[in-house]
Order: sequence, then structure tokens, then C-alpha cells
Amino acid sequence: MKPSRDTPPQPMTREEWIQEATCRFGASVAGWRFVCPSCGHVASAKDWRDAGAPDTAIAFSCVGRWTGADDSKTFKREGGPCIYAGGGLFRLNPLKVSDGGVIYEVFDFAEATDVVAV
Repeated sequence: MKPSRDTPPQPMTREEWIQEATCRFGASVAGWRFVCPSCGHVASAKDWRDAGAPDTAIAFSCVGRWTGADDSKTFKREGGPCIYAGGGLFRLNPLKVSDGGVIYEVFDFAEATDVVAV
């Protein structure tokens, strides 16, 4: 059965998510890159860590929340970064990841061509 537009995608397992990230970007988590669904900004796990964000923010809230970004690019897909948070009223995070019975909503992966050396 082919999913329709109204059928939400099935969650990936945590293991599948890690495997996908590793295939795209390599084994170093620092180099894994994600796209903010609100502003379109691409950031690596290293970017979040360098900004002082907790690891739980990686691929969940835009890195701009920790870099001093303002609200001018939130929800505009004009670059960014912005101050979007995945757990707010507007839940835009497109990927669902299942881990131990809990479903997490996270940012989509960046294109592998967006990789930069870490």
C-alpha cells in the first residue's frame, strides 16, 4: 500500500536514524547536518555544541536559539538561523524517530552535498 499525503510517515527507529546519518555524513556525530523546517538553515551537531546548546536541542530546535538570532526569519524559509523550537505550538519537525517506545520529532537531514569538514 502506497502512503497518501494524509498518511503520516512511519517513525524510523533510532538505529535506522543513526544508520541514515552515518551513511550521509560519516560516523562523526559532529558532522551530521540538519535543516531547520522553519527557516531552512543548515547546521551541524558541532554548530549546536559550539553555540552552547544541549545535545537534546540538536535537530530539534534551530541553532539560532543559542546564537542570538532574532525572530525575523522564523517560519519564513529565508535562510536563518531563527528561534524555532520543535516542541512548541507549531510542530514542523518532519522526521519521527522511535526510541524505547517514545516518538521524537526531529529536523530532516541536510543533503549530503551540504557536508563540510569537521
